[in-house]
Amino acid sequence: MSITNPAVIDIWAIPNSAPDSLLLIMVDPLEWGDEAAHSEHLLLLQEKINTYITFIESDEIYSEIPDACGKRLIIRVLGLHELPEQVDWFFKRITEILNERGIGFDFELKVNAEAPSL
Repeated sequence: MSITNPAVIDIWAIPNSAPDSLLLIMVDPLEWGDEAAHSEHLLLLQEKINTYITFIESDEIYSEIPDACGKRLIIRVLGLHELPEQVDWFFKRITEILNERGIGFDFELKVNAEAPSL
């Protein structure tokens, strides 16, 4: 499970620290590489984010995850590599767009984490 498989919701969880929220987590184990590689990486992220948005806005989330009813929905990108400055604008813009739709969005860097098996 990762951004390389855009058709799957990787992980969902209700955090103990925020039981009124439901996290839809996507795993991004890919390195960013040079600037030329950024576009391909961003395209993979965009496709995965679109899958998550469709899952939410089609209400499929409520049939697949009944516990989602009444929860604040947050899409989280769990990254294994720090975001390059050139990519930060993408995450800020996605955050704005999703917040306008009532969906939270954030990025969490997992330092020293092993990449999950794909």
